[in-house]
Amino acid sequence: MVKKKDLIIKKILIVALKYSYGKKDFGPSINKGALEDSFKNLGFATKTIWIDEHKKDFLNKLIIDEAEIFQPDLVFFKLFKDEVCTNTLLKLKKRYKTVNWFGDDPWRFDSFSKHYATKFTYVITTNKYGIHLYKKIGQDKVIMSQHASFPSEVSYKKVSYKYDVSFVGTKSAYRDWFIKELRKKGINCHCFGKGWKNGLISYEKMENIFNTSKVNLNINNCVNYDLRVNYSNPKNLIEVLKSLIVKNRKIHSHIKARNFEIPVNGGFQLTDYIPGIEDYFKIGEELLCYKDFEDALSLIKYLLINEKEREIIKRNSVIRARKQHTYTCRMKDILENICSGN
Repeated sequence: MVKKKDLIIKKILIVALKYSYGKKDFGPSINKGALEDSFKNLGFATKTIWIDEHKKDFLNKLIIDEAEIFQPDLVFFKLFKDEVCTNTLLKLKKRYKTVNWFGDDPWRFDSFSKHYATKFTYVITTNKYGIHLYKKIGQDKVIMSQHASFPSEVSYKKVSYKYDVSFVGTKSAYRDWFIKELRKKGINCHCFGKGWKNGLISYEKMENIFNTSKVNLNINNCVNYDLRVNYSNPKNLIEVLKSLIVKNRKIHSHIKARNFEIPVNGGFQLTDYIPGIEDYFKIGEELLCYKDFEDALSLIKYLLINEKEREIIKRNSVIRARKQHTYTCRMKDILENICSGN
């Protein structure tokens, strides 16, 4: 239970996707662990409606009916697109406290978030540079949060490493070019995820990879304007052209769950620099950042040789991430923020 001022939260109705992007083939989404399990760990009674298990008309009626029966103190949404009608959202807002997690604001604010923001009592954003955009459209109850990781207690000391360098994530034109260039320079980076030879993996397998890799690479998935990438893969040039016309394109790198999953699971992280990452980790002491391919290559070579320094940075990041950057920590902060009236 969270209690501050006159607002008490005991029961939470969750409305979210069961599968990643609402597609069963993509495997389970993080929402059960990130939302349902986190709230239960904090002592809340929850009821969950999985968006992708119902057709739209039935879903909207179901949400209203279940809210009437459950009588939640908070309805917590994590919408992906227009699954829930605005009329449904406004009806709920009149009777209950409602909130939605907008996790893609760096590239989806104009095409998605701004059209729904005022339909909720509160909104959650992971983009501190976009808070003013919400206030500009009349939504003043903005909660700044961030992606996170499930908790882990796997040992991170005296690890028997399987991989020198690894990357987990969907294959893209830029990532493909990046990995090929590393291999040309003698760095064999093992890749996992949609599009790569090793294919999709379970969350458990991913945790093991993070823990048993000397260096875990983070490579952004946004549109890349490097001429070398466009020359090697014309598909990337098409994405560049689309970014000049269509608003909802990933043109900036932004913080994502991977930045926290790696250290929570006992791994060392080498990531492209992302604006705001210094709010969560001390660069140089808890993780290292690279600015371009050449910088990444130089750092990888250095880290593979200088084991002691790498292990110290890893230890620092694991300790901080496990203490501050799990979904349970995020949900606790969010609920306290709501109850404080901010």
